[in-house]
Amino acid sequence: MIVDGQVHGGLAQGIGTALYEEMPFDNEGQPLASTFADYLLPGATEVPSVRIEHMETPSPYTEFGQKGIGESGAIGPPATIANAVNDALKGLGVEIGELPITPRRLFAAIARAGSKISVMSSSDRG
Repeated sequence: MIVDGQVHGGLAQGIGTALYEEMPFDNEGQPLASTFADYLLPGATEVPSVRIEHMETPSPYTEFGQKGIGESGAIGPPATIANAVNDALKGLGVEIGELPITPRRLFAAIARAGSKISVMSSSDRG
């Protein structure tokens, strides 16, 4: 049960990294997100229900075979989500390379891709 909780918490953290959590600074280096009203975190409604399968491989280096588990749920979601978004939008020539994938960044990337397509098609007309 403790391990499941660690994985669920890590998953929420990874989703936050991919889609919500950002710490922007102004030109003087002052944080622009100074409260949780400005610094978004995923809540229970943003974290999907997951099925966790356990594969136990005890460590030979610790007395009871224990290992760390907390980080494992947080590592995969940012890359997985970014790749899914890029795959979904590849037909538009959109590629997101910065996290979090905010609506502002997503719409800007779509607009940039659209302007490249219109410039290319007008140059093709000769």
